[in-house]
Amino acid sequence: MVENIHNEFIKVLKKDISNRISHNDLSRKIFLSYKTAVFKDDQETEYKIKSCIQERIKTPFSSIQVTGSSKTGFSFFNRTLFTIGVSDLDVSIINLDLYNSYLEAAHKETRGFTDLTKFPLFNQERTDKQFLKNLQKGFINPFYMPESQLKKNWLGFFREISNKYTNKFGSINGAIYASEYFFEQKQVECIEEFERNTKAYDSLSGKV
Repeated sequence: MVENIHNEFIKVLKKDISNRISHNDLSRKIFLSYKTAVFKDDQETEYKIKSCIQERIKTPFSSIQVTGSSKTGFSFFNRTLFTIGVSDLDVSIINLDLYNSYLEAAHKETRGFTDLTKFPLFNQERTDKQFLKNLQKGFINPFYMPESQLKKNWLGFFREISNKYTNKFGSINGAIYASEYFFEQKQVECIEEFERNTKAYDSLSGKV
């Protein structure tokens, strides 16, 4: 399914970085313009998954974007190739109204973030720090939210989708961005990681 499309992304990244293309422009090109690697030869599945999300969450179809190794065919931080049936499909939904509704829910559940006990434990640490860190970057991962029915519905919905596509993905996860600006800025982290050591990705080139 992914074939060697990751090589194309690596070549583009190296070329544009050497030509001093801005990180923001490169982020927009890779993550908002280029086709998704895992759906290169399976666009029907991409459409079905996005349609399912659109129908349930009531968000514009174009606001649903794919990130992570699913998008490029490789992980920027782990420097590993996407593996069918093992790697996750990371979905980002760029929608300010949706972002605000989940932020308001978190605000209410914690009484203005004064009652942090509402945040669950993950790896023996409360998730409030990660949640607030994500807010600073303009996005919400509902997994780190305080416990609420809204959170349960979100995680339950993505579990349902994941169960339909276990032959393709380890799981399907969703995050919510306040704007396209914040989405691009988050993906800039991937570009920066790549630029720090472009040679580290040479071992991925040519692999299928």
